[in-house]
Amino acid sequence: MHREAAAAEELQGRMEMTNKQKAIAAILAMAFINLAASATSPALATISQSFPDASHTAIASIATLPSLTAVPFTILCGMIAGRKIRFRTLTLIGLATACIGGVLPYFAHSVGQILVGRAILGIGTGLTAPMCNTLVLFLFSGEDVPKQLGRNGMSTNIGAVLFQLIGGYLCSYSWRMPFLSYLAVIPVILLVMLLLPEPENSADQSKQGLRLSEILTGHVVGWSTFYSAHMIFFYPFVTEMSGIVQRNGYGTASVSAVILSVCTGAGVLAGYAFYRVHQACGIKTFSVAFGCCAMGYGILLLSKNAAGLLLCASIFGLGYGLALPTFTYYLGLPLKPAFRAASFSVYHIFSSVASFGSAYILAFLKQAARSSHERFSFEVGILFYVAAAVLVVIFSGKSRKGQI
Repeated sequence: MHREAAAAEELQGRMEMTNKQKAIAAILAMAFINLAASATSPALATISQSFPDASHTAIASIATLPSLTAVPFTILCGMIAGRKIRFRTLTLIGLATACIGGVLPYFAHSVGQILVGRAILGIGTGLTAPMCNTLVLFLFSGEDVPKQLGRNGMSTNIGAVLFQLIGGYLCSYSWRMPFLSYLAVIPVILLVMLLLPEPENSADQSKQGLRLSEILTGHVVGWSTFYSAHMIFFYPFVTEMSGIVQRNGYGTASVSAVILSVCTGAGVLAGYAFYRVHQACGIKTFSVAFGCCAMGYGILLLSKNAAGLLLCASIFGLGYGLALPTFTYYLGLPLKPAFRAASFSVYHIFSSVASFGSAYILAFLKQAARSSHERFSFEVGILFYVAAAVLVVIFSGKSRKGQI
């Protein structure tokens, strides 16, 4: 009897490990394409040259518009995920929509048509973006949560590196070619269909109603606002880098792609190190991350060649790679499971609006400051990151590591 019980426990343990490994593989595949949009970033300057009548903000919107159109569908995702539609089904719908919208600009003949495709892409990302982190909090527990968040960060940045390199290479043939990189979503759809388990407690969640007051808490709104501010000053690195490289004669779109890839490659290392850094620093991981971001932007301001921009990208990427899982951890872990999907939707709504508005906010600040400096966005970015790093240290006080 004891042998039979031990064998049954061993078999159950193996089955649980298999399900866990399947969940890890499916979620990492989803994380891998989180920054697939970065494939088009090296092409922004080339697109601008192909459509000289298009405004700077219209070109920048190619990178940021998906963030805006994602907003209503992120709201929808939070309302229906696990309640009206299964997590897995909703994820597949979002991935398919993102694939279609991502590829459509390949066939465009104007900036307006490109933006239509990017708007459809935003619909897909609005449905899928909250899922990746929500599923981690549903399917994992204990120390597995920060470990998986670190893995997600690594996978996201590895994907971004590959997409940026491929996008920069394809851009040398035509500005259209990088949009074909969204075909990479197809194998992710297959992996999600085959491997992603449905959270066991999602059925219980479907019976619970949601009140707005339970979602828009000070905790959720506060962390969402903090992350949004970070995104406002992060996005210039993505949208302005190709212009800096080409206007100053540092290289072509391929050089821009390498610089952006170095940034996300450093983010891979940061994702790998997140668990250990967080164990040592707790909430002060933010200060480490923002300190790296400020240092990276400082190097960018002083850079006179591509080598300087590469050094900037490596240090800034470490900060970016540490900040992303830290925000997710401190927002999501204290929440009750029933409110996680909706709360992450609020989080992504705030960040989507900030990402889209980044170019406009920074343009307003530049005009208000009456600055003509090409790298003004990075100057104010330094001020934000230094202030944020110092404030985290001050307000963390003597709190225990890992606590809010």
